[in-house]
Amino acid sequence: MKNVKKLLAGATVAILSLGLVACSSEDNQYSPEQVINNAMKENEEPLSYYGEATMNMTEEEGNIQLKEWRSKDGKFKVETTGAAAEEHAVTVNDGKTITMYQESLHQAMISKDGEAVTALAPSPKDQAHQLLKMIGDTHTISIDGEEKIAGRAAYHLVAKANEKNTLFGDQELWVDKENWFVLKSISASGDHQIDLEYTKIEFGKDFQDNIFSIEIPEGIDIQNIDEMYESEEVSLEEAAQHVGQPVLYFSEEDGRKIEQIGMDDLTAELNRVEININYVRDDTPLLSLSLFKTPEDSEGDDLKMPGEEPVEVRGIEGTMIEMEGFRSLFWNEEGISYSILLNDPDVTFEEVIEWAQDMERAE
Repeated sequence: MKNVKKLLAGATVAILSLGLVACSSEDNQYSPEQVINNAMKENEEPLSYYGEATMNMTEEEGNIQLKEWRSKDGKFKVETTGAAAEEHAVTVNDGKTITMYQESLHQAMISKDGEAVTALAPSPKDQAHQLLKMIGDTHTISIDGEEKIAGRAAYHLVAKANEKNTLFGDQELWVDKENWFVLKSISASGDHQIDLEYTKIEFGKDFQDNIFSIEIPEGIDIQNIDEMYESEEVSLEEAAQHVGQPVLYFSEEDGRKIEQIGMDDLTAELNRVEININYVRDDTPLLSLSLFKTPEDSEGDDLKMPGEEPVEVRGIEGTMIEMEGFRSLFWNEEGISYSILLNDPDVTFEEVIEWAQDMERAE
C-alpha cells in the first residue's frame, strides 16, 4: 500500500495544454507533440496485455518486481514483490470488486467504487500519461532518438524542466512506436525518483476469467474501503469542534447555498480531521471549501506545482493553481489550512478572493 500511495502523486490533476518544442532527427517520423498526442489517444483505447517490469525508487532498498495482466474490458491483476519474499502484494479487479492484499501486513482491502479503482490502482502506463499531461507548460520536450525496450522499438522522449524547484524535475520516457505504450520511464519529483522499465510485454492477450481472481487466506483482516472513507455529515459548529478551534466559511449569500458539510476522520492516515463544505448556486456546483488544522511539525515546501502562482487571500500570502479543468486556491490562517476548489467555470479567482474577505467564523 505504501508503494501504491507514492505512485499516486498528481493522478487527480486535470489535463494541461501541451506547449511542446518540436524537435526531431532525420530518422524520427514524429515530433514530440505528435508522439505525446498519440500516447494520450492510446490511453483512451485500453490495450490487452501481459507485462513484467522492474521498478526502482530512491528511498527504497532493492528493486520491486511487477507482473501485470490487463484486459480491454477493464479487468486487471497486478502482483508486486519487494526485496524480501514477504513483501508480496496482489491487486485484482474482477470487473465488480477491487481487492488489494498485502501479505506482510496480513491485510486486505476491498472496494466496489469505480472511482476508487482508478485512484487506488492506476497502471504504470496511466501514471506515465498523467505525468505527460502535467509537464506540458513547465518542461521543454524533445525526442532523443530511438531505442529498444523489452525487444520493441521506442521513441526516447526527454523533458527538461524550464525552472528549478518545480515539483517535477527532468523526466525521460520511452514510448512504443507501434501502439504508443510507455515502456520505460524515469520520473523525478522533488528528492524522489522512480525508474520503471518493462522487461517483457505481450500485447493482444486473451485471458480466462480465473486470471482475475484472488483467494484471501483465512485469518486475514479484510477492510471495506468504501465504508472507511465515507464522510460523516456535520453542522458548522460540529465542524469547528472536530477541528478543535474556530474555522472560516462562506455564508449563504449572493445565491450561494451550502449543499453538504462532511467530516473525514483521517487521524490514522494523515493525523488530522478534514472538513469539506460543498456550495451550489442555482442547484449547480459552485465551489468546495476544505480545511484542516495545520500540523505543528509541517515544513514549508519550496517545490512549485505545475500551474502554481502566488496570490494574496485575506491579506495572507497563498497560492493558486490554474490548469485546464482545475482551479484551486490555498492559504494558511491562524493554524488552519484552507483550500478552495472552483467548480463553476464562470466564477473567477478574483470573485472568490473577494468573497473570502467576508468569510464568517464558526465556533
